[in-house]
Amino acid sequence: MGIYRLAICEDDDSIRKELCSLCHEILIDKEIEHEIQDFSSAIDLEKKLIAESHPFDLLLLDIQMEGMTGMELARTLRKRGDRVSVIFVSGCEDYLVEGYEVQPVHFLLKPIRRDALENALRVDWELNHKPKSILLRVGSKNVSILLNQICYIESYNHDIIVHLEKNEEKTFSFSLSRLENQLPSDQFCRCHNSYLVNLTYVEEITRSSLTLRGGSKIPIGRTYYKTLQQAFIQYMNK
Repeated sequence: MGIYRLAICEDDDSIRKELCSLCHEILIDKEIEHEIQDFSSAIDLEKKLIAESHPFDLLLLDIQMEGMTGMELARTLRKRGDRVSVIFVSGCEDYLVEGYEVQPVHFLLKPIRRDALENALRVDWELNHKPKSILLRVGSKNVSILLNQICYIESYNHDIIVHLEKNEEKTFSFSLSRLENQLPSDQFCRCHNSYLVNLTYVEEITRSSLTLRGGSKIPIGRTYYKTLQQAFIQYMNK
């Protein structure tokens, strides 16, 4: 499971510390592994966002700050196509309508109530970051596998082999087509009669094969090349 990474941007020291503390307590209670980094200005946060590729999953932004405001930062990010989750924090309801122009997850009014903050974090985590899984029926048992741990799936001798992270494998006695119908089509793509690949792990595509993180190579069937290429481009542009 990935670490939930939060940035808290607030120019009032006491409020910033309170937000950090509350977020930490809430996420500990929910057993969500997380990292929190705080910023006293939107300019400092923007520098971090420019320097690193997607360093955070969620930004808690104070709307009214000296220099660049949280609202201005959010607009800049959206213009760049950055869809990072945003929760606005403000002491004034007047910014409510204006704030929703950049599609935030939530809008919290000061003083911050723990229950309101907890609800906002829960909504973002469950909708955007909670690892999703697939439930497979094997005999009388249900086996749950996290989608983001599946690298690729191979059909072999009337079985399928699910190749997971850390070179783990799970074998099931049903068809590749059956599993394909249960997987999200925007993340998993057929690249060969015998292979399904998780686009998250794809590093390079050639005419005849694709390379995954870690170095695994998978063949590409000629009839699947164009569909795979289009699916990969769409996935990367999400």
